[in-house]
Amino acid sequence: MSDFSTLLAVKDLMKPEIVTASHELSVCDAAKIMTDKAVSSIVITDGDGRIAGILTETDIVRKVVASGLSANDAKAGSAMNPDVHMVNGGASIFEARHKMVELGVKHFVVETDGKPVGIISSTALLGA
Repeated sequence: MSDFSTLLAVKDLMKPEIVTASHELSVCDAAKIMTDKAVSSIVITDGDGRIAGILTETDIVRKVVASGLSANDAKAGSAMNPDVHMVNGGASIFEARHKMVELGVKHFVVETDGKPVGIISSTALLGA
C-alpha cells in the first residue's frame, strides 16, 4: 500500500507568487491589491523590504472593520499579524495541515533553502 502522505508536497499546491505590500500602505489599498490578485492574504514588508508580517482578510475584519477604524487611515503594518509562519516546500500536505491546525493559522509562507518561494492557504490544503 502506498504512503499517501508523501504523494503531494506543499510546493505542489502553493501559489508561487508572494503578494507583498509596504507596512505604510493603507489597509484599504492592501485590500484592493488582495482583491486584484485574488488572494486572501498579503505579506507585509518593512522599510528594508524584509518580511514584517502578514495581513489577512480576517485581520482586516477583526482589527479594522470591527474596531470601527477607517480602512483608508489604518496602515497595513498596524493591522497585520507580525507572526509569519513558514513551512518547507518539501513538507507533505498532511504535515502542513496538522501544523496549521496546531498553530491556529490559515496561511503559511512557503520556504525552500530558507528563502520564501510561495504561499499556501488552508483552503488550498483542504481542497487537496
